[in-house]
Amino acid sequence: MKLKTFFQRAVEIGISADPRGKTLVAKMLRKEQERQKKLEGKEKELADEERTWNPYADSRIINGTGEEEVRHFMVGIDIETQEILLADRLRERGETIDCIFIHHPEGRPLADLGHVMSIQIDVLGCIGVPENQAEWPLGPRIDRIHRSIHADNLFRTERAAELLNFPAFCCHTVTDNLVYQFIEKTICKKKYDDCGEILNTLLDIPEYAYYAKKGNPPIIVNGNRAGRPGKIVASEFTGGTNGPEEFIEKQAHAGVGTILSMHVTEKSLEEAKKHHVNMVQCSHMASDAIGINLLLDRLQKEEKRLTTLDVSGFVRIARTK
Repeated sequence: MKLKTFFQRAVEIGISADPRGKTLVAKMLRKEQERQKKLEGKEKELADEERTWNPYADSRIINGTGEEEVRHFMVGIDIETQEILLADRLRERGETIDCIFIHHPEGRPLADLGHVMSIQIDVLGCIGVPENQAEWPLGPRIDRIHRSIHADNLFRTERAAELLNFPAFCCHTVTDNLVYQFIEKTICKKKYDDCGEILNTLLDIPEYAYYAKKGNPPIIVNGNRAGRPGKIVASEFTGGTNGPEEFIEKQAHAGVGTILSMHVTEKSLEEAKKHHVNMVQCSHMASDAIGINLLLDRLQKEEKRLTTLDVSGFVRIARTK
């Protein structure tokens, strides 16, 4: 399979799990296509054409033409220059690595991280928070994220891949959508007598069990095992990064009793305590691994020769044969 085909299919699969729904995503892409048609001069020159078909600004090919035939991937949750050097050393020892699959964004995908955060408005809309109430606190949070990232040295990993001749791509919100959908269906739709039962059910999922054995299990960061969970949501699994702490109060007012999250900020934890909302931190690396595995399961049905070399926090657990 060519790299560009692989990546385009990944985006299509991410759209199929998008909380906004395929119809709204398609509408957004049409609007962007029309907007770019009207651009002139420097704006036209600098326009990102990929935004006309790929709604996930934090996911894209960062090195390669897209024409490369790829079958064996090095896959990692965080891949930077040191992992690119590891790939080169392994290649010297005879390991075949056709392409590097990076989860957390690097290069242009990291620069554009703030552009995907509006998904959080729709995630909260699914649980009863009015769109305007979610949109208001999210704007300043996006601005803070953009300013912070803007000062970073963004292109080291991209350049390392270029110099060592490794095609590479980032796949962030694409796979976060998949794990969001999975947790919503697998955990949030069920009834539990107490929060301890939620932890036990999470540990039935192989990635969470794997990380728990390594000392990184799901944990209750607010509440306790005996507490009643109430309405359970997975509102902090997709949308680029954590939302503003004001979201906790909005969710409490919408009747949410327990929030499942990949990672919880201290400010969000303070708000959860204030508004009596249980919070379960589900292990960030395990959650990311689930999303990547779900994508690879789908793509291995189309390219049965696809194989992976697992690094940097990723563990391949297949759900299909």
